Amino acid sequence: MRGGKGAPAWAVFVCCACLYALSIGRGFYASDGDVMFQTTAALVTEGTLALPPDPGLPQIVAGQGGRYYSKYDPGLPLLAVPFFVAGDRLAAINHAHRMQIAAIAVLLLPALSAAGAATALYTLARWLFGARRGLAVALSAGLATPLWPYGRMLFAESALACALTVSVALIVRAPARRRTLVAAGAAFGVGLLARASLAIYALPLAWLLAATGERSARKIVERWAVFGAGAAPFAAGLLAHNALRFGEPLRFGYAGESFTTPLIEGIAGLLLSPGKSVLLYAPPLDLAALMGRRFWRQERALAGFLALAWGAALVFYGAWWAWHGGWSWGPRFLVPLLPLSCLPLGLLPARRGWRAALIVALALGAAVNALGVLTDPVAPYTKHSAAGVTDYDAIHWRPGASPLVTAVERLADGQTEPLALFHLSGSGLPRAWTLGVPLAALGGLALGGWKIWGAVKRPGSATAS
Repeated sequence: MRGGKGAPAWAVFVCCACLYALSIGRGFYASDGDVMFQTTAALVTEGTLALPPDPGLPQIVAGQGGRYYSKYDPGLPLLAVPFFVAGDRLAAINHAHRMQIAAIAVLLLPALSAAGAATALYTLARWLFGARRGLAVALSAGLATPLWPYGRMLFAESALACALTVSVALIVRAPARRRTLVAAGAAFGVGLLARASLAIYALPLAWLLAATGERSARKIVERWAVFGAGAAPFAAGLLAHNALRFGEPLRFGYAGESFTTPLIEGIAGLLLSPGKSVLLYAPPLDLAALMGRRFWRQERALAGFLALAWGAALVFYGAWWAWHGGWSWGPRFLVPLLPLSCLPLGLLPARRGWRAALIVALALGAAVNALGVLTDPVAPYTKHSAAGVTDYDAIHWRPGASPLVTAVERLADGQTEPLALFHLSGSGLPRAWTLGVPLAALGGLALGGWKIWGAVKRPGSATAS
């Protein structure tokens, strides 16, 4: 029987959200985040998506009518608008530094998105495997994969992970409910609006929709149509954004960038390179892969979805010129798939050796990704860059130059990153806020952890399918 009460989903969300919020660093760490923040600021303060040209930010590109725009899709800046407004008003009321507080508030968006992905994964895994196993799956994804570092940086990855995980969870839980399928399509649509390349998962999702629920052709087509109806408004918004910027709905902001990496090289880099291997940055996936055959036998629809999704991601991003994701932590482009890829961990045999292996994988993954939280994730790239040229081959393929090695060296030298919520005193906010905000986040982390621990210790919480 599927299900099991276990820890309340809100406790998992609060615990993860507070952890990720407490992990927010000193800034955006990459010009991608700067440009997206500028777009949000322009939307709020000037009511436009246009930006002033900046030779130092090549992500701002020329559009029609002599205007300049972010090359990125509009989803993340749009989602960040209420966070910017809240931060700006808080700063204005307290006569504090408005842009600084607005930036910290906007960084709560990836934190909440990552927490949403972990929570959606937990609800799905709890339903499939029971409470304790569901919690193990969620903790593996939330702590021991790059979802944690990307919960503190203004990249789209955590929002994409949330959109994809929520969409899959809704499809699996209620494939016969039209409203639920519309919501699943809308979740996927929000992800498309944040990054159009999320469309590579449309075919795997079509498989999942076909393999979950009644199998008649009429019912399958109906599910596709209902899901598509949920996604369509957001896809239309994406095309309208392109038309606004460039006058062409199908023209995106990546002119001059293409699929020039030899496919074998890109796939090998994503899976095996010392600097970007997903198996190094997400150790629980090693165990999940060992459960692949068992997962296929028990959860064929989800297993087929994951197989197709990984195939699509490896081929698409493996051939992309920047298969590595640029100046970022780990295999950035694979982050949206990582939460769902932890699902096979729910089928680990209930034996001491397997439990020990899971604990080791979780501990290793948490240690690896804590390095991306406690140190500057772009430091390896600045270290191996000169005259505007980055030695990507050294960073990604030479073990001694790996970002993991650089992070360990910086941590050993005491070069840690300041965590923003603990350094609000220079923002101009009154003491009630500079002390109250980190204390509230720590309190939320403790409350969520206490509720989770209580549920785990409660008799009957280990129910499994």
